[in-house]
Amino acid sequence: MRRSLILLALLFAATLRGSGNGPAAVRPDYPASKHGGTYMFNYYLPPAPSATAWSPAWSPDGKWIAVAMQGSIWKVDPANGTASEVSYNAKYHASPTWSPDGRWIVYTADDDGSSIQLEAVDVQTGESHALTNDGHLYADPAFSPDGSRLAYVSTKPNGYFNVYVRAIKDGRWTGEEIAVTQDNNYGNERLYFGAWDMHTQPSWLPGSDALVLVSNRNAPLGSGNVWRVPVEANAMPKATLVLQEETLYRTRPDVSREGKRIIFSSSRGAADQFNHLYLVPTGGGEPYKLTFGDHDEFHPRWSPDGERIAYISNEGGLPQLWVLETYGGAKTQVRIQSRQWRRPMGRVHVRVVDGVTGASTAARVYADGADGKAYMPPDVYARIASTRMTRRLNGHVFHASGDFTLEAPPGRLSLEAVKGFEYQPSAAEVEVKADATTQATLTLRPIVDMAAKGWYGGSTHAHMNYAGNLRNTPEHMMLMGRAEDVDVVNILAANKDSRVFDHQYFEKGGGEHSSSVGQPDVKVIVGEEYRPPFWGHVFYIGLADHLISPFTTGYQGSALESLYPSNTDMFRKALAQGAAVGYVHAFGGDRDPLDGSLGGAKGFAMDAALGTIHGLEWSGSSRGSYTVLHHALNNDLRIAPVGGEDANTSLHRHTMMGSIRTYAYTGRTFTAETWRDAIKAGRTFFSNGPLLEFTIDGQLPGDSVQLTAPGAVTLKAEVWSFQPLTKVMVYRNGQIWKEISLKDGGTRARFEERVEVSDSGWYALSVEGAPAFAPVDPSFPQAGTSAIRVYVGDRKIRNRASAEYFMRWLDKLKGMSEKWPGWGSQVEKDRVFAQIREARQRYEQFAKEAQ
Repeated sequence: MRRSLILLALLFAATLRGSGNGPAAVRPDYPASKHGGTYMFNYYLPPAPSATAWSPAWSPDGKWIAVAMQGSIWKVDPANGTASEVSYNAKYHASPTWSPDGRWIVYTADDDGSSIQLEAVDVQTGESHALTNDGHLYADPAFSPDGSRLAYVSTKPNGYFNVYVRAIKDGRWTGEEIAVTQDNNYGNERLYFGAWDMHTQPSWLPGSDALVLVSNRNAPLGSGNVWRVPVEANAMPKATLVLQEETLYRTRPDVSREGKRIIFSSSRGAADQFNHLYLVPTGGGEPYKLTFGDHDEFHPRWSPDGERIAYISNEGGLPQLWVLETYGGAKTQVRIQSRQWRRPMGRVHVRVVDGVTGASTAARVYADGADGKAYMPPDVYARIASTRMTRRLNGHVFHASGDFTLEAPPGRLSLEAVKGFEYQPSAAEVEVKADATTQATLTLRPIVDMAAKGWYGGSTHAHMNYAGNLRNTPEHMMLMGRAEDVDVVNILAANKDSRVFDHQYFEKGGGEHSSSVGQPDVKVIVGEEYRPPFWGHVFYIGLADHLISPFTTGYQGSALESLYPSNTDMFRKALAQGAAVGYVHAFGGDRDPLDGSLGGAKGFAMDAALGTIHGLEWSGSSRGSYTVLHHALNNDLRIAPVGGEDANTSLHRHTMMGSIRTYAYTGRTFTAETWRDAIKAGRTFFSNGPLLEFTIDGQLPGDSVQLTAPGAVTLKAEVWSFQPLTKVMVYRNGQIWKEISLKDGGTRARFEERVEVSDSGWYALSVEGAPAFAPVDPSFPQAGTSAIRVYVGDRKIRNRASAEYFMRWLDKLKGMSEKWPGWGSQVEKDRVFAQIREARQRYEQFAKEAQ
């Protein structure tokens, strides 16, 4: 049996992404779903896989708890922590539900982000078979109390989540499915949730003729309320509202066996930044809180006798299996003491070392087994490096502090360690032997030491906790920072809907956070992302006194619908606290935002003219951002390009911390404060891989050279990259002035030239490479420096066409603002429009000076 399981997995392995190194290995994430995106993938769909236990389900006799773990379904003895593998094949299994007779477990089977199907496994024999086989997503299987029917969620027929019920017997379908819910259009595009309703998370009531489920039918915010519906076709018109609150996919209601109560997970809207367990009557009523603390509790499930509740908690950081005593309140972690695999397995001990010092070093690690599946140690947070990655998109990863041990099936295990941009990745293949330990070493060799040159890297945009499965801490952020070779870990407190995450970590002073004091290699700053969906999201780094509140404006369906205050007002408040400020994930792709709806930073033209921002952030590869930035530089508006990937580090499927980062020049004095101040001074370059040096007469990006009359200056540039590049360009006044040839397979470039200058202007260095994963993800290697200005005499840097560009921008912005339905008063409107008018007048003056 074990041998046949391995052979079966090897046959399926060819269909998986594997290492993800080339375009042929990548496909879109869950293409059948028209709902959600990143938030839905992380908050609703189960992790594929989780290194630790996820989605618990009690056996009918109460002796076992089925969980998803390491890509399989396991049954865990809650008394002693022994885990026995029940299911295994090439897919990642999750969301188990037991048949009432205890013979079958139905679960979801994820083929690595392409689709999710339903499968059934015979618990005694381990033999499994598919229940569905199409391109859709299936989720939340739940056996009826009498075992005759299975409820589940599917994206059929049109890509939107609906609840279905189908007859089942002996692990096989015995009837046609019933669409309990059907597609329904809300009528407006709801922020993050769209126009089409979703119906998810069914749980049976006794009698097997009714369900509770979660749906955002008639809800302007969140993933939905809890409803009670009859089991019949198109049942939502007959639905009864049980619980109304703003949710984020985490509700997971489970009806008690007597049918009187529902246990569910909730943050109670804005009442708590964490999810805890609550009870509510099945007929509706006031919820009662069962659990407390600065952590999350997810996915509760009643035991058959109702005396215990299994759930997942991240109280210790990683999501783990816990059991709550229903009456008494005792909480017990079910620690996995042993894993009994139903197939041959071997152990691999890996050491990641620095190629210069020989010491162990932290790194991001990929480990792909002979069966094509990802494997990881049991004490790490399993991740998928998705979105905005220029290399190994959608690769399965974990962060390791240096040495680790994992279990994997016999055969070839592919390992790779990656550590930021200044080290060459290190890969190795080892032969795993059953019931033996294999040793492996990955040596990371440096390409260049930017710190020795005075440049220190950090992201302007990373989040620590953002409702993900991991309970993150500054200490864990520093571990990730070391693994990604990030010098500055910049944590942005932020809202998600009505909740504000990580506000409690803010400290006055505007400098280094106390968590990193005494750490020579990494500095932590706790700042803020202010997130108005209309004007554009922004960063505040180095607030000296307090976080800026409220955290948003223009939030439809809430008390913050008005577009007042503008970002300009709030930037000025942050500047008064000494912060470095700028727009985040502003303009993606190649398109000029003026040709559309002004991108994700509609307020940029206003704030650039009024001098209220320091930086424009690249959160992904973008030539469109250059279009906007160059128009600003053409009238000597001092805006620095910065990099921040918007990593939500508590999520399991997201981009990696520092995948796009800001290098800031501090010289020999590196502190959190000097790094922040370097951004304010414009001494930066952004990068998602390539490393740059650029000077004019020894002056750095952000600096200027003053000539009393036309004369000559010396330009110097140097480029390093662990990925091949296709272009190295020097821009002058928004136009490519010179292209520099590449060498060493496109990974190095060097340039020095004496240049005659007759008029004032700006210069900047930019590089890019080819996209590896288009059209699935258009990201490509890219980096660019701040401008170095060269002034000749008293002539200003001015450009009429660029001034007129932003005048058109502001005219469009005013028109869009006038149509906004949520203004609080005419006074608010007049104040904001006065700022738009003031900014336009400045561009009019620039146009005159250009003549």
